[in-house]
Amino acid sequence: MRFPISNPSFWEQSLRNIGLAIVIDIWAHVRKRSPQQEKKKVVINQSLKLALARCSVHIIPVLVSITILIVNTKQVFIGIDFDSNIKSVTVNLALLQTAAKLQELLIVASLATVAFQLLRHELMHGDGLPLGLLAAGIDFTRLSYFWSPEMLGTLRSAFNRPSKLRRVALILFLVTAGTLAALVGPSCAVLLIPQPQNWPAGGTVIYLNGTQDHIWPANLSAEQVPMKDLCTSVDATENGVCPSGGYYSLWAHYARVNTQTYQSVVPQYARHLSGNDYYWSLESSPPVPVRTISLGILGTKDALFIQTKYSVAIIMDRLMQEWWNILRSKRAIQDDNVENRAAAAHLLSPMTNIQCSDAQNLSRSDETVLFPDPSSPGSSQPQTPSQLNNEPRQHLQFSWVRLPESADTVSTAAVFQSPWTSDNRSRIVIGCNLQARWVPAQIHTDAYSFWQGYYPKNISFEAAYPSAGQALLNGLPNTKNAIAVGEDWLGTLTPAVGKGRPGYQEWQPTTIEGILSGAHLIEGLFANNDHFPIDLWNNERSKLLMSIVGSVFTDGLARVGIEDAFDQIGPPTAWRPAGFTKTEDFDDAVLQDRKAVQLPATGNTTELPVKFSISGLSYRLTVVQFLAMAVLVLHILIALAHVGWILMKRESSGCWDSVIELLVLAQNSQPAPTALVNTAAGIKFSMTFSKQVAIRSRTDDHLELVYEEENVVKDSEMVVFHKNDDNDADHGRRPSHPSTWPLRRQASRTPSTGSTSQLPEADSTLSTPLIVAVDCHGLARVEVGKAYG
Repeated sequence: MRFPISNPSFWEQSLRNIGLAIVIDIWAHVRKRSPQQEKKKVVINQSLKLALARCSVHIIPVLVSITILIVNTKQVFIGIDFDSNIKSVTVNLALLQTAAKLQELLIVASLATVAFQLLRHELMHGDGLPLGLLAAGIDFTRLSYFWSPEMLGTLRSAFNRPSKLRRVALILFLVTAGTLAALVGPSCAVLLIPQPQNWPAGGTVIYLNGTQDHIWPANLSAEQVPMKDLCTSVDATENGVCPSGGYYSLWAHYARVNTQTYQSVVPQYARHLSGNDYYWSLESSPPVPVRTISLGILGTKDALFIQTKYSVAIIMDRLMQEWWNILRSKRAIQDDNVENRAAAAHLLSPMTNIQCSDAQNLSRSDETVLFPDPSSPGSSQPQTPSQLNNEPRQHLQFSWVRLPESADTVSTAAVFQSPWTSDNRSRIVIGCNLQARWVPAQIHTDAYSFWQGYYPKNISFEAAYPSAGQALLNGLPNTKNAIAVGEDWLGTLTPAVGKGRPGYQEWQPTTIEGILSGAHLIEGLFANNDHFPIDLWNNERSKLLMSIVGSVFTDGLARVGIEDAFDQIGPPTAWRPAGFTKTEDFDDAVLQDRKAVQLPATGNTTELPVKFSISGLSYRLTVVQFLAMAVLVLHILIALAHVGWILMKRESSGCWDSVIELLVLAQNSQPAPTALVNTAAGIKFSMTFSKQVAIRSRTDDHLELVYEEENVVKDSEMVVFHKNDDNDADHGRRPSHPSTWPLRRQASRTPSTGSTSQLPEADSTLSTPLIVAVDCHGLARVEVGKAYG
C-alpha cells in the first residue's frame, strides 16, 4: 500500500515553527480536508523557502530585541505617566511586565529550535548522541539538567568518540542556551520596564569670577565683606549679601522649636538629604533670590553642618530657569509630567565641625573654662578667655573667643553663659570649638516641592561624614589648616539686633544671642532660684546649642564672595543677579551638554561644569542595562548564526522538535533489551544515559531509534519460518513494518467457534529469536528529500 507524502508549504512550516500549528489543523477541518491518518513526511528538505520558513521562529524575538536595544541606547524619557490611553501607571507597568515574559518565551523557543536542529543533525548525520541528550532540546531550560545524571552520562561519553570536538561544542552550546534561558527573563524585564530615575537632560560650563583662592579663601576678615560699614551696623540683617543676611530665617526657624522638638523639623514625607533628616529651608534678605538648606548631623558632643555657597547657587538658579524653558519648548516636556528637575555641580562647600565641652557651673571667682582638646578627642583643655564676663547678668551671653594655642586646627572658639541664679552665685558656662573647611560636595538646585517641604538645594558628599574627633576633609589641595577667621569678620557675622526687629530685647543682644533666646534653650533652668543644679543642663540642650552656633557660622561662610553673583549697581538691596553671555547656539548646546556660556573677556575666572537632569520613568544605560543588553545580543548572534547555517546548507528538517514526537519515534522502534535493560520503571544511573543512540532507516521508508551496543537487523533480513505447505498465505511473508518484539517460534491456542487450532510446531533447531544481527552502522542513514513513514 502506498501512502501519500506530506511536504509542508512555506506558510505551513512558518506557522508550525512559531507555535501556531493549530491554525493548519483548523484550516484543514474548515476545508474538510483533514486526513484520517498521518502521511509520510520528507525528513530533510533542500528547499530554500522551507529553510527560510523554519527560521521564522527567530524573526519576532530578534526584531523585538533590536527594538528594545534601540530604545535603551537612545535613553528615552517617559515621565511620571505613560503617553497612552491607559492612564494607570500600575497597569502600564504590568503590561510591560507581561510583554517581557512573552519575549522570554519567544527567545527560549528560538533557542530550542537551534538546539533541536543540532540534535537532529547528530542523530541523523553523525554517529549518534548519548541518551542523556535525546531530550536536551527541552531540558536545557532547566538549570538542574546541567548537574543531572543525564548530563553526567553525556560527559562520560563526550571524549571517547571520533567526533568529540563536535560533541563538546554541542554541550557548550546547550550550557550557553541554558544560561540564556535563565537570564533572558530578568534581562527583558530590566530593559522593557522603565525605572523612576534621574535622566540626563543637558549641561554646560559656567564661569565664576576670581581664582580659587578668592572664591574659597583660607583666611577671612572684614575686608572681604562687601559694604563693610553696612554689614557691621544694626541694618546688616536687612541685606542678604552680609554674613548675617540669613538671620531672620534662622531666628524664625529656631523660634518654632525647643529642646524636645528641634530634631523633628523635617516632615516624615519629605526626602532625606545625603541620608540625613536634619535640615531646614533658609531664606535670605534681598537681594538674594534663592533659598538653600542648612544640613546638619548631631552627635552627643559634636555636630557637623554644611551649606551651599550662595554665589554658585544664584548663578545655577538663573541658568536652570533658562534651561528649563528651552527643554519645555524643544522636547515638549510638561511641568506636570516631570517628578523633579535639577542642576548639579561639584564644588567646594563650607563645612563646620563644632564640639562643645560639658557644662560647668562657674561662680564669680572662677575664670577657667574647659574647651574640647582638638588634638585629643574626648578630652578637654582649660582656658582663661578674656571674653568671660563675671558680672552677673539675668540674660544669656555669647562671645567669640580666640585660642592661640589651636590656631592651626580651630577656626574660632566660643563661650556660652546662661543667666545667673537669683543670688548671683553662679551660672552655666560651656566652651566650644569650631573647625571649618572647604570640602568637596555636590549641590543640587532642584524644584522639589511637597506641601511645606520645598528644599531647593540638596547636598551630597563624595565621602562619609567625619566622626567625632576626626579631621575634616581637606578642601583646597594647599590648605592643610582650618579656615582662619578674624575677629572683625565675626563681628559682621553676629552684629547687634536692630530695635524693633525679631529677637530684639532691651539688653541689645547680638543676632546669635537673639536666636539663642528665642529657641527656649534656657527654659526650665530656674526651678530653684537659689541653686542652679548642673544636671538640669542635659545633652539635648547642648545639641541644640551646637545646632544654633553651627548653622549660624556655616551660613556666614556660605555668603563669602556672594557679591560676585550680582551686577553691584546701586544699593545692595537693589542688586540684580549678574547675567552671563550666551553662545550663538545656546539653546542646542545647553541640551547637549556642550559649552553654552562664553568665557568672560577680562578678569580671572574659575570654570565650573553644571549638569541638568529631570526625573521620572525613563530608559537609561547603566551597568545593569549593559549586562541585560549583552544577553539579548548573544541570543541575536545565535539566531543569525543559525539562519546563516541553514541558508548556506539549504538543508532543514522539521521533525522531532517536541518530546511527544520523540516518544512516538521510540514507540515505533525495536526494543533495546541489552542497552536499556531494566529501564522500564525508570533510569537512575548516569551510565545508562551514556548509551549512544541514532536515527537510522531499517527499511526503505521507516526510521527508528537504534542503540550502538544493541543487536539490530534490517527488516529485509527478518525471516519467519513455518512448516506450512506452499499454499499457506503467510509463508515467507515479510511484515509491512518492523516487528515491535523479536519474532520467535512458538505455539499458541486460540479458541475459535468451539474448535482449537494450533500453529505449526517450531523447528527444534530454532531455540533463539529468528533474527540475523548486523552492526548499527550497517543501517541506512536518513536520505535528503526522501519521505518516511
